[in-house]
Amino acid sequence: MTPDIAEPPSEASSQRPHRREARGERRARQLSQALNPFDGVPPPVPVRQRPALDEPVTPAQERAMRNLWWDGFFAESSETIWLQYFALYALAFGAETWLIGLLSAVGGLLAAASMWPGAHVAERTRRYKRIVLLTGGSAGRLLFLVLAAVPWFLSDGAALGALVAVAMGRGFFGSVAMPAWSAFAAEFVPPGLRGRYFGSRNFARQVAGLVVAPLAGLLIHRVGGLEGWQLAWALAFVLGAVATVFYARIPSEAAVGVREEPEPLPWGETRAGPLRDPNLLWLTLTLGLFHTSVMLAGPFFSVYLVTKLDASVLWVGITAAAVPIGGIVAQPLIGQINDRRGAKWLLVTSGLLLPLLPWFWMIVTEPWHVIFINLAAGALWGANLLATFNLTLAISPPDRRATYSAVQQGAVFIASAVGPLIGGPLIGLAGYRTVFFLSGLGRLIATALLARTVQERVAVATPAPAPAS
Repeated sequence: MTPDIAEPPSEASSQRPHRREARGERRARQLSQALNPFDGVPPPVPVRQRPALDEPVTPAQERAMRNLWWDGFFAESSETIWLQYFALYALAFGAETWLIGLLSAVGGLLAAASMWPGAHVAERTRRYKRIVLLTGGSAGRLLFLVLAAVPWFLSDGAALGALVAVAMGRGFFGSVAMPAWSAFAAEFVPPGLRGRYFGSRNFARQVAGLVVAPLAGLLIHRVGGLEGWQLAWALAFVLGAVATVFYARIPSEAAVGVREEPEPLPWGETRAGPLRDPNLLWLTLTLGLFHTSVMLAGPFFSVYLVTKLDASVLWVGITAAAVPIGGIVAQPLIGQINDRRGAKWLLVTSGLLLPLLPWFWMIVTEPWHVIFINLAAGALWGANLLATFNLTLAISPPDRRATYSAVQQGAVFIASAVGPLIGGPLIGLAGYRTVFFLSGLGRLIATALLARTVQERVAVATPAPAPAS
């Protein structure tokens, strides 16, 4: 009987383990790249060996992107204190929910009103950097010092009046610069890198929010009284000033390729009528409805947390920190999805999931439950805001980016003003849970409309006529 003799493995079978190993290494590398916030974009600090990029960038563009990254980090550090604690600061002076809604509304209306003149100035002068530095970068951040000084000079009704004035100033100065900011950023960030670059920048902003939100809450809690609030506003001013310094280091418009217009635009006129573009109209209307629904409840979540769930100011900071944690985890992947699947796909997908967040607020019973809602909020809002910004840039002709940005963002700010005006009184009539439910329903309807009406396409400028031969 012939003994069994094992046949030598074939060449194909001997290569299978190596192929499986190669596939495993490739998947691990892809996962590492997906979670790397700096993959495929210029790093925030200079390196000896420049990374490989999908699109070529000049040294001036790379320097501009690096300084804009740090500007975002410190600007968000400052804005986090404003966004998370301004309503509670008003509560410390005796403000009621209707006044908190009014504060949000006033700031939103002035923000919307400032968009159009901001776009006119930007397109007429093309001095994007100077506009940003003089308005949001300087005047808007000096108002933090006004907030810090209020307890020294005013009290009761006069103090609340000062808070209304500051909210108005913040709304105006912060928003009049936005069209110029958007147009300038689009000049030195190539289209093929926008998803990943702005995802990386948003990653930095989320890290800043993660650090500063609980730090400010701890500062207010430990110092106590109005002195704690004053220190928090002083910190907001210092962080904002650092952001302004980094923005000032961005190379000039000429260095990054901004072309001078052959004929300056007359005051009050634009190159074409953007409101005749149905794509922009539908984007504006659907986003307006979406953000109106968001702001029905948005200004009142922290108030609900304190008044209904008995959370301290420290707990407000802890739960707020969950938002940037969610964004930090998701942001690198979000940027890559934007570049691969498109901004509209990302905007619709995130918009269909965001209604769940206010509905979850309806069932929470303890402050720590909010941590899980805010983790999801950080990821979903990061995707939604990144996709909105990139979709607006994609559908706008290069010579009208400031105007398209003004129209889109102006609608969002109007919605942000209208929402609290409805939500504040409605809470008094029907309660928080009813407003939370309506907020989610409105988000869902708006996203469905956007998915059916807005077409993602890359807009091009009207070519100049060929010179006569």
